[in-house]
Amino acid sequence: MLVFGAIAPHGGDILEEIADDPCVMAKTRSAMQEMGRRFRAARPDTVVVLTPHGILVEGAISCGATKMAGGMLGDPPKQIQAVFETDMELVERIFAEATTQELPLARLVGEESTTDAVLPLDWGALIPLWYTAHTAKPHPQVVVLAPDRSLPRETLVRSGVAIARAADDSGKRVALIASCDQGHAHDEHGPYGYSPASAAHDAAMCAAIKENDLPRLLGWPEAFLEEAKVDAFWQTIILAGALGHTPLHGEFLSYEAPTYFGMVVATYGPV
Repeated sequence: MLVFGAIAPHGGDILEEIADDPCVMAKTRSAMQEMGRRFRAARPDTVVVLTPHGILVEGAISCGATKMAGGMLGDPPKQIQAVFETDMELVERIFAEATTQELPLARLVGEESTTDAVLPLDWGALIPLWYTAHTAKPHPQVVVLAPDRSLPRETLVRSGVAIARAADDSGKRVALIASCDQGHAHDEHGPYGYSPASAAHDAAMCAAIKENDLPRLLGWPEAFLEEAKVDAFWQTIILAGALGHTPLHGEFLSYEAPTYFGMVVATYGPV
């Protein structure tokens, strides 16, 4: 069953090991470390990561179905790398639920056999895993999912329910992490320019988390999300669906926007 949830950012400078200036995201880093402590206390067997990056499949939610998943970030000598075992049993249970619920789940196996292929992890999955699965001994297994942003909101909600049901059926302790950066238009000199919608979006997201009301996101207009330049919405909706099936209590840990994008850290534990 689901025993832990989180909303976690993936800005590269969160990682002190590769940061150009470790002071820039120090507040978020501290919150991520606290998230890791709570994660370890929950003793999950498996962590499911929802990432906006990775390998995307049009019209579907991609799911890594290789024996291992691994990646590296940074350049020597400032570099991190990690490899995790995929929970293939939970993968198959998620696919079974997806089939029953007629959800568009795409299996990623690579060009080689499942035995040899490794799912590549970029910053979207690896940074949350660095503060959670990587810090636990032994390392939990992982499952990595990446939703296409064109999917209907109702499909994303039902996908979250399917993950929670699969977790129940597995008999394992499962953590679900939505890897999310927030508005990306906080700085006129940033790659997306400046829009006040980013600050408005981030404030609304913080409020939804603090009030334990993620379902309110379902009413947010597409134009608002586009203007705010977010990559958090789709994963958060899946998390909301899962929490609708298995209620967990949310706790807001931090928010900051020290560069051009905002970052929220929040955890979810037993009610």
